[in-house]
Amino acid sequence: MSGSLLRLAARLVFCNRIISGHLVSNKSTLFSNARCFASIEGAQKITIKPKSSGLRKTNDLERIRKFISQQRLKGVLYSNEENANIVDGFWPKIIEAGDIILVEKYLNMRAKLGLSMDIEKILSDLKDVGLKPSIRVYASFILQSCGIGDMNQTSYYLRILRDAGIRPGPFIFSQVLHGYIKAGLPEEASSTQELLSQIGLWPSRQAYEGLLTAYADIGDKESLLRTLDEAYAVLPSIKDREGKSLDQEIPTTFLLDLYTRIVCSSSDANSLCNEILTKISVNDSLPLNFCVDTIKVLLAKGRPAAALEIFKMIPSYRPEVLLDSLPLYAIAGGLDAGALEPFWNAANLDSRQLLILRNKAKLYFFRNSKPFNELADRFQACLKDNNVEGAINTLKKLNKSNSSLVISFIVPKLIRIGYPLMDLVNQIQNPEISQALAFGYVLDNLSSLEANSDLKASLDNCLKLVNECRANKLLPYNSTIRLGRFYVEKLMFSVLSVSDKSEIKNVTKSTAMHDVFGIFNHSLSKHGLNSFYVQIFEALLISKIHAFHNIPTNTVIQLVADVCVHQNVTFNRSDWFLPAIKDVGVSEDVIQQLSSDHSAIESPFSDINALLFGSQSIHMKSNSREEPSGSQMDIPSTQKISTTAESLVASQKTDPRDLENKLQLISNSWVRHKKLILLFNLVNLGADDLVERVLQSIPDTHRVAYEPLKYFAQIIKSCLEPGDAKVKASENVKQIIQNLQSLSSNELFITMRGPHMDTLFRCWPADQIPELINITKKLSKFGLNSVSLQLAGVLINRGLSDKVSTLLENNETVPFTFMVGTPRNALTESAFLSTMEYVKAVDPNHIYNFVDHCLRNAALTSNDNDILQLVHIVVSPPYGMDLLQVCIQPTLQIVYRRLKECKNLPKDILEAIVPISEKLNASAEEIST
Repeated sequence: MSGSLLRLAARLVFCNRIISGHLVSNKSTLFSNARCFASIEGAQKITIKPKSSGLRKTNDLERIRKFISQQRLKGVLYSNEENANIVDGFWPKIIEAGDIILVEKYLNMRAKLGLSMDIEKILSDLKDVGLKPSIRVYASFILQSCGIGDMNQTSYYLRILRDAGIRPGPFIFSQVLHGYIKAGLPEEASSTQELLSQIGLWPSRQAYEGLLTAYADIGDKESLLRTLDEAYAVLPSIKDREGKSLDQEIPTTFLLDLYTRIVCSSSDANSLCNEILTKISVNDSLPLNFCVDTIKVLLAKGRPAAALEIFKMIPSYRPEVLLDSLPLYAIAGGLDAGALEPFWNAANLDSRQLLILRNKAKLYFFRNSKPFNELADRFQACLKDNNVEGAINTLKKLNKSNSSLVISFIVPKLIRIGYPLMDLVNQIQNPEISQALAFGYVLDNLSSLEANSDLKASLDNCLKLVNECRANKLLPYNSTIRLGRFYVEKLMFSVLSVSDKSEIKNVTKSTAMHDVFGIFNHSLSKHGLNSFYVQIFEALLISKIHAFHNIPTNTVIQLVADVCVHQNVTFNRSDWFLPAIKDVGVSEDVIQQLSSDHSAIESPFSDINALLFGSQSIHMKSNSREEPSGSQMDIPSTQKISTTAESLVASQKTDPRDLENKLQLISNSWVRHKKLILLFNLVNLGADDLVERVLQSIPDTHRVAYEPLKYFAQIIKSCLEPGDAKVKASENVKQIIQNLQSLSSNELFITMRGPHMDTLFRCWPADQIPELINITKKLSKFGLNSVSLQLAGVLINRGLSDKVSTLLENNETVPFTFMVGTPRNALTESAFLSTMEYVKAVDPNHIYNFVDHCLRNAALTSNDNDILQLVHIVVSPPYGMDLLQVCIQPTLQIVYRRLKECKNLPKDILEAIVPISEKLNASAEEIST
């Protein structure tokens, strides 16, 4: 060993800090891509739990793997005790399987969930089945002990690791650094960093991640942000022994986890960390699934404001699907339905969809409220104790609002114990509950068919039950049917198990499905049958099951549509799912037969009540079948929407005929969501006439919500007008601002997001800034802190820093990232100088960061003057900054490439970029050799 390596080994072993007798002198590849998210501290106690662990698969190992893959979400829905009870039972099956990879994943999961582990028993069990512990096995023990800052336990684990003859890799050292910070021993962490640097393990991305997660867990935001900025500055410059740059980019998933940790470590449930969000937003793409999981985790931790900020960052994700899953996690975090209201408002959905989602959420909160659960728990307890009389008495306390509980929860348990329906009806003497029981018995019978069932006999018995119920006026059931996705999937599995697969394959029809669903035609009213099929379509569209008995889900949807046509069931032409089922293969002819100008649902609210779980997973699409003509094919499908907006503005000035063709194409073939993004980009250009034209292509029911965009476009346009025209427009702008002030927060919310906001804030008349602040503050109830900070940053750019104090409700100062402009609106000379004075006065530690971001945005603009002007200011007195010291490597590369494109560079700029050129050329030479 080298001298530094021996000193590190001796210190770690004999100082009882980290025990490692065998340290590698080069960077190990073990765990190079591994990063574990330890359990987040500061979690709130979970009050409501889902009804099952979600482990429904019959194959033990498959369900174990599924649970492990979902542990990040499972961990927040259950307490430590509940998680332990679930996963403890996995170990015998894993050992029996003899799969070391599954062992590694299982132990890593336990560490992430913060569950204790008996290393001696685990190692003994592995030895008994002939499995040799890998470094990942030991790493899980170390992850667990370092996660709680128990460095004595870490020492013990590392001694065992040394005795096993295994060398720790970079991941283990990153956890050791994490553990020192968690244990309150920063001096030990610093000392270890120095020794690790001598053996090539510092700096590295994994080491930084170990420190950052520790600072986040203990709530040390200042150290976290300082270390994060340092990591961004240092990591791009790290090279391997051959001088080649290493892939040390900090992953977006890690930033999301870091954001979750820091906000959850705060005692303030509304805390945010916009500095991390800004770093996330500059990435080209987002890991949508991880973002969605982050939102759910934050809600389960009781952090709705932080979750909302992530939700607003993922506009490309289908919001209906996500919104429908949030109540479960909100309840786990002790939140009420009101906490989700900002999410409904932030979603880009039409009013009908929002109304459905709101009502479904409220229903879900009601179903999981204390009184509701008490009734279910009491009923369950009575059956467990064989107290049938007590169970019946509980049933007598139910009312119409509990009908879904009766159908989906109570009936299956009563059938299981063999309790006759009519005996129940006679004892309860409650017509509404009796009707729910009757339909529940029919539904459960049809959902229990199996491949070996005698279909004719089963249907005859079920029809006999239906006729008996109809004779006693228990059916047809006329109330709203509320079925969850699980129940629909169970019904589909049941029906398709007795279907002729060859018939389905050849003619896409199931006679068995027609026969089974014919029973529902006798047991449901027209209103009930309509709502029943709405839920079936909805559940199938969002189902995560790709096939039922090897029959693709899309085919199953076509089978159900065929049944609806046969039963003369129709739906409103505007119902969201009709274009959705068309997209999965239902023919145009069938869609026409299912469509009606008058819905079969008589009650204006029944379409809301009909939906319980699941959601509209597919955006409403244009029903137009008109194909664009050849002259309309001027907008490439791959073209950015911002570019399309610019081309429309250009055509308006030079080629009116081309403009009409493009607008016709947009009106006929673009979905509403895409039109809205186009609107935001047109507003950004001040194209008020075009905003009006595109708004006309949006249905009346949705258009009104986006009317304020016309006002924003007019304000921006007036700012861009030449002198005389600007003066004439000023009076009109004053009237527009008065109109905007009269709008409610709900009316403003949906339009005050998007690429046009930065331009709008910069174009807003200076004498009307107080009005703008008041308008922006209306959005505070939705948790839109980022909009207030964005406005504050622009005001500082405009030399109006004295007006920002009222906008800083949750921040002492404006984070520098909100003051650096954008590639579209790079800072002008006056804006940069005004902002620099503010940063120097209130946030001097981030001066270099501020300058770095400003230069990067200026380099990304198409205007040469933007970058030339800013570089000149930075390198000239009084600042006289060295760009090599100010800018991180990526910014240097962007700035250098942009300046090379400019002609006739001034002498001071030429001198400033010479060192940059030399550094970049030297790096290129090192890589080539």
